[in-house]
Amino acid sequence: MDASKRLTALCSRENGRITRYPKKLRILDNGVEHYFVEVTCNDGVQYGLQAYGDEAVSLFKETMKTLGKTA
Repeated sequence: MDASKRLTALCSRENGRITRYPKKLRILDNGVEHYFVEVTCNDGVQYGLQAYGDEAVSLFKETMKTLGKTA
């Protein structure tokens, strides 16, 4: 399961909420996009989701959509 689908699953089925996220994609020194999101569930368990390249772009867009922000 890619990171954006995992984010959706954590926030819907597991009652998670996004507790940490950057406001924009990070570009690594080698030119590859990187994105990281922290999700905290009601039971206190935290998940770190990170992605690179096209998957990072997808995770960023899904994060902004979940938060109700414009990507």
